[in-house]
Amino acid sequence: MAAPHYRKVELQSPADFTYLYANTVALSRQKIDLNLPPSATHDDKPDPMRERVRELVDEYITRTFTTASSSISINGLDSTSPAFPFPAAFTAPETVEYEPFDSDLASRVSTLYAQLESLTTNVAQLRRDAPRRAARAYARELAGLIDEETKTEDESDEEHEQDKDQKRESLDKESTETQDMEVDQSSESRASKRCRIDRDPLSDHPSWKLDVSLGTEEQAERWRNGDVAAVYENALRTLQRLQGEADGETDEQPGSEGNALATTVGKAERAGRAAEVVENM
Repeated sequence: MAAPHYRKVELQSPADFTYLYANTVALSRQKIDLNLPPSATHDDKPDPMRERVRELVDEYITRTFTTASSSISINGLDSTSPAFPFPAAFTAPETVEYEPFDSDLASRVSTLYAQLESLTTNVAQLRRDAPRRAARAYARELAGLIDEETKTEDESDEEHEQDKDQKRESLDKESTETQDMEVDQSSESRASKRCRIDRDPLSDHPSWKLDVSLGTEEQAERWRNGDVAAVYENALRTLQRLQGEADGETDEQPGSEGNALATTVGKAERAGRAAEVVENM
């Protein structure tokens, strides 16, 4: 059974093949520098180990591309064709090509460098001035907000005080009106009572008049003057004498009665009972 045929890798020009090979070699050089860094002594003598590793890597890359060239076709050319660039593409020395000097490009480069310097200067100036400007703008805005809040608070306080004053005035007015109404009602009630008393026919009846005897003129004068305490005190002393209670002030005075009325009545009753007993014996 015949082996299946695989399609070859198609390239457009020999430069593509050279480009792949050059990139592979450059990558191998980076790996060698990473793992075997060059000496820091700046000596012109190469490192033998580093040179040997580079030779082995280059030989491996060349063998790999030589083996893969049979599976590559360049613009329809096979590796067996005499026009196929192998191994001349690998062994040819590198050539450095220089373009002719272009004055237009040189002037453009100088213009761009001038713009770069100008922009750098502007950025440095903005770094110095922008924070100061931003701080001043922020301070002005903050001061304006604080002034607005202060004005709003003052206006609200004034409105609150005005509301309080109005409420206080209304309450005072209501209380004054209430007092006036109460005074008017009380005066009207008193006037109506007087009118009823004056119009009442029974008020002039003699049986409704209270005539209390106040005793002597002296006692009446006491009642009129309000000296009621002395009158009650004399009455209390009289009751104490009738009950047989001794009065300290009267006992001390010579010539005062030694016994009360109740004591005398008791003695008389006991004497009468004793006389009856003697008669019955």
